[in-house]
Amino acid sequence: MDRLLVKMRGKPLGALGLLIVILLVLVAIFAPLLAPYNPTDPDFMAMLQGPSDQYILGTDELGRDMLSRLIWGARASLQAGLIAVILAAGIGVPIGLISGYFRGPLDEYVVMRLTDAMMAFPVIVLALALTAIMGPSLSTAMVAIGIVYAPIFIRLARAQTLSVRETEYVEAARALGNRHIGIMIKHVLPNIASPLIIQMSVSMATAILVESALSFLGLGVQPPTPSWGSMLRIGTNYMQEAPWIAFWPGLAIFVAVLGINLFGDALRDVLDPRDR
Repeated sequence: MDRLLVKMRGKPLGALGLLIVILLVLVAIFAPLLAPYNPTDPDFMAMLQGPSDQYILGTDELGRDMLSRLIWGARASLQAGLIAVILAAGIGVPIGLISGYFRGPLDEYVVMRLTDAMMAFPVIVLALALTAIMGPSLSTAMVAIGIVYAPIFIRLARAQTLSVRETEYVEAARALGNRHIGIMIKHVLPNIASPLIIQMSVSMATAILVESALSFLGLGVQPPTPSWGSMLRIGTNYMQEAPWIAFWPGLAIFVAVLGINLFGDALRDVLDPRDR
């Protein structure tokens, strides 16, 4: 952490990304305290009102406060991105680690071929298919995104393991009679953790985009629960008379993805030895 903070001092964009990430996390955690109104309560006397003293960011087609819905939408987006990436890494890293360590026909003809087949399809297409099968909801969207991103972690963990398994300290651990599971956990996994952490930060930004796209299409978070993607979809119907309905969630998605990507770049500079 100290090295990360030192690097941030010389990288203003990385510091900006870290600040955005911290603010997003705080907003998501303290949404009940920060939101001035209930995000799902309609006010039919205040429909499509522009920004004002009472409603800082205006209201939507049902008179709901846009600021409150944006704050609660941050919780859904960050939850989807974080849990989906943790699920993807939880599936992909063990498979890639074991596959790369033991090699053999199972690695070459099963794991890699299935991974190649999944990665041949665009992420959003597979996510759409899985959510259509499992049913639209935030939970199924997170599971679908996690499954879709698992092959990325499988390939990355396998590639890193293939290089680490041939190092002298791993050979020495084998010669001393250590069990394979112990070698993978104690010697291989810690030495491939850096690129995996970097990949998790990058994947979280794209997972938020995928979740927003699924909600935009009606396959993610379901109304009346606020989600940036569903808010953006509704806003497209009122672009001429109430453009703020689409502008604010679109800006929120942009800022969140930008901040996570900037932070991920700074994290790569700290953890990737090739960039030091």
